[in-house]
Amino acid sequence: MKNTLKLSNYLFGWFFHKYERYILWISLAISTVLIFVGNLDNKDKYHHIAIEFRTYDLVVDYSGAGFVFLLGLATIFISIFIQINGFYTNGKGMYSIFTLPMRRSEVFMAFLLSAATAVMLYFAVWLVAMIILYFPITSMYEKAASEAVLYISEEVTIRDLDTTITNGFFLAFQRSVFLSTCFPAFSIQAFAVLSGMLLSTVAVVFAGLYNDYISLRVVLFLAVLGGFVVAFYGAWLTFQNNYNYISQGVVLQGLSGTAAALIIGGALLFTAVHKLKRRKDI
Repeated sequence: MKNTLKLSNYLFGWFFHKYERYILWISLAISTVLIFVGNLDNKDKYHHIAIEFRTYDLVVDYSGAGFVFLLGLATIFISIFIQINGFYTNGKGMYSIFTLPMRRSEVFMAFLLSAATAVMLYFAVWLVAMIILYFPITSMYEKAASEAVLYISEEVTIRDLDTTITNGFFLAFQRSVFLSTCFPAFSIQAFAVLSGMLLSTVAVVFAGLYNDYISLRVVLFLAVLGGFVVAFYGAWLTFQNNYNYISQGVVLQGLSGTAAALIIGGALLFTAVHKLKRRKDI
């Protein structure tokens, strides 16, 4: 176990410095710009017409930050595959790794732990960023709304609006399609995200380590895509219902998706270790 952790730490450090840090900062920079630009575009509307105060969940969803998040996450998985597959195609890296004084199952687990850590770090940094951005964005909207003069009709004009929002931070993570899907507070949706990412991570590591058959890799790539579907199907249900949250559908999706992803992920894990033990070239 000690050697597995050491190898995993080395692989993660190499991956972070070569790929992940750039993916993280670029995706966060783009989403931050989109969120602030959306705020600036809508701020002046308060001075002309009666408009509903835009809470943080609306700002995030309509900014396109969710799309940037998914694009960055997909890039993380592509980079993981490139890293692992590169040990085969670039020199004798894989030969050196598999000749270490470790069982091949331990080597596979080192790659898996490294990939899982990279995915979890991506989620964690994005979560922290979304929490931090809440305060300046909400403050800007509160200031704009408090200075607004709303003309309801010829006889009715509203000034000095009270823009205080109670529990706005917690409600934003419940109402936002992006935030509630990727950083869910409910256990069923959280398990769906975890199981989906587990399936995708196992499949992409397996695809990188075992390149004997193209057909097998195609199946593994489909498993990676299936993991994304399981993890983020709740958002698709919401879009399909015109942003009306359907709790029953999400619950059923969470239960069935979690079970399927865990079973398939476990089967892939067992198959990967079994096939690696039978290799003759390394």
